[in-house]
Amino acid sequence: MNAQFDLGSKHLNCIKKTQESILEVEKEFSYEKNPKEIIKKYLSMTFGQIPAESKIYDDYLGMTLSIEELSKHDSLSAYVLLDQIVFREILKTYTNSKSENILSAIETIGLLCMEPGYSGINSLQTKAVKTNEGWQIHGIKMISNEQIYSDKFLVFAKDEENKIRLFVIPEENIKVEETEKMISSSKIIVNQINLSCTVSEKQNIAVINDNFEKIHTVARMLVAAASLGIAHSSLVKGIEVAKGTKNSKGETLSSSQSIQFTLADMFSEVEAARMLTYYCADAIDKGKYNVKIASMAKVKASEAANNVTNETLHLIGNIGYISNSDFGSLIQRSIDSRVKGGTNRAQRTQIYEYMLAKK
Repeated sequence: MNAQFDLGSKHLNCIKKTQESILEVEKEFSYEKNPKEIIKKYLSMTFGQIPAESKIYDDYLGMTLSIEELSKHDSLSAYVLLDQIVFREILKTYTNSKSENILSAIETIGLLCMEPGYSGINSLQTKAVKTNEGWQIHGIKMISNEQIYSDKFLVFAKDEENKIRLFVIPEENIKVEETEKMISSSKIIVNQINLSCTVSEKQNIAVINDNFEKIHTVARMLVAAASLGIAHSSLVKGIEVAKGTKNSKGETLSSSQSIQFTLADMFSEVEAARMLTYYCADAIDKGKYNVKIASMAKVKASEAANNVTNETLHLIGNIGYISNSDFGSLIQRSIDSRVKGGTNRAQRTQIYEYMLAKK
């Protein structure tokens, strides 16, 4: 199921190097699945770096291919690593600092931007107040499951002049709390952080002085890439089940035209999202940062991941609901992909605004 995008030998080699790295990691951690150590191993291999600093890829299309390939095997690590890339993009764009001045080679950082009622970076409610000791930060941040493996956190806050400032805060100063929420008459548990701390001026590493379009473009493209990996894995699982499962008449599910059409639709949906994502990455390599294209790629890829995973769940049956199964984690990650990097509803609103502006 190779995409029909024109990939040259350089990018095919990037996929090969990623696959070799995955095999090396799987061999080393075959007995003990420690997510944090696995992520650190990938960091030591220069995954999670911007193209100019990685030994795996040297442009944004290669980076996208690498994240997608990794997500096919380990979507958790892929999501953590894409945050590391976004952090380094922020440093490159808004500061003169290098990542090694803030993190060790294998430390991870979580991006704490999302908060209740968040609709965009300008809607931040977390406050940063200047004091004699540095900065006092107050606010509530939402934290995703993969961010609990972070060693440090990048906190987005708005100062008294409505400037958006970025602060690096160590893990020991961040307390994750479980909070009950009622959604559609159902009680769910979400993780959030109640921030109330003082940080030094040195921890204020950047001030955002534009509309964040470049970072949004890269971040949403990377979420799309990780979503493609999830969608691909779900599709492969669906094909395996359709070919290997028989009905009461002894016929395989794949012999049914209805199932064939379902699989064909799943495949088409994934391929369409893949082409849009690769197009976005290729545009960035040509110096064109377009958040409209990135948003469309993110929406289509994450919806494809969610839809394909849901259809495969129907093929698998009740076993798909078992949370400790490999497919159980894909279900959760496919749902997360629709929210990560900004909800798809918010993305669609922004796409519509770009339509009106004819950008």
